[in-house]
Amino acid sequence: MGYKGWTIKTFLLLHLLIFSVEPTTEEIDNNLVFKMVQSADGQTFACVNFKSQPSLRHPSLKNHTDLVMPPISFPNSTYGDKGPKLYISNVEMSKIECPSGAVPILTSYNASMSTRSFDKIIYNEDGNDKGYRQMAAVVTAPSTFYGLQSSISVWEPDLGTGRPPRYSGAIAILQNEGSRVAAGWSVDPHFYGDNHVHFEIAWVDNDKSCVNVRCAGFVQMSKKVTPGIIIKPVSIINGKQYIIRVKIIKFFGDWVLKVGEEIVGYWPSKLFSRMSDAANIISWMGVVGAAQGQPFPPMGSGQPPDEGETKSAYFADAKVIDESGNLVTPALSRINTIVTEPKCYEVGRPSTSDGGLQFYYGGTGCSSSQPIK
Repeated sequence: MGYKGWTIKTFLLLHLLIFSVEPTTEEIDNNLVFKMVQSADGQTFACVNFKSQPSLRHPSLKNHTDLVMPPISFPNSTYGDKGPKLYISNVEMSKIECPSGAVPILTSYNASMSTRSFDKIIYNEDGNDKGYRQMAAVVTAPSTFYGLQSSISVWEPDLGTGRPPRYSGAIAILQNEGSRVAAGWSVDPHFYGDNHVHFEIAWVDNDKSCVNVRCAGFVQMSKKVTPGIIIKPVSIINGKQYIIRVKIIKFFGDWVLKVGEEIVGYWPSKLFSRMSDAANIISWMGVVGAAQGQPFPPMGSGQPPDEGETKSAYFADAKVIDESGNLVTPALSRINTIVTEPKCYEVGRPSTSDGGLQFYYGGTGCSSSQPIK
């Protein structure tokens, strides 16, 4: 397939990513809660027995045997203590103290899980969606992938006022047709009840979907980092830049998620009809959502990519894991940039180095004189 043909096919595949499917949810059995804890940021978490977490109620995991899977080593990484540039620092997660044998599950959501789901960004077949979701993305050509890594700059854009859904974020996605996993950050006042930036994950398989940990599928392992938790500090224009380092890798048959040096958990391969073996497309993207008739909110830092260092949001150190299990930088000839609403957002010209692929992205959104039609 020539470049033009691949570009058209990729656009059609990515267009599916911004549509939605309603997520499944699982409630926490209060009899299985060891204790409730509150972070310094005011978030409430239930400490539940590792083997009793809601995610393990998924039908495919009834006889799941990987509960003590010990991810020990990963392919060599470019990650260093100081990141790709000296002024960049890792973010911190709120400290959560759960008893031994328990994992934290966020309970202090502002809204029903079904009213807004991160996975709406990464899948919807029928397009029957009342809101609009837009993206500015860099995407690989179809191939065989066993994981990804990326540093994602963390920002806290002011979304202004407007009807929900209304959010802004940045994510890395592994997919194979209707099967997808994603991790990144999001600001969503309606979902979380605040204007902070939160760590988020999602998975989708055809008509099944899940966001964070309160629904079936993702097996939480970390006692320190859990989906939905507030990330701080955040990057400041012309100030210090902060990042989260995300790695998703096929390990012992499952898709393991690592943030910084912490193994957060894993998506069992049994969840997926098309990604039990490998992914075939990887995407890094800024995303936003707004209700119909409302203007788009800012993406990333709220600045366009040509503002560059210390002003624009970016992805850096982006690599893929190939069939040999090596971390490699995607060739520029094998990636494409896609922006669904160019009048609002942009993707800067990607570049590569020994550290990996990097690019700036973002934008101010559209003013009230340019509402969604």
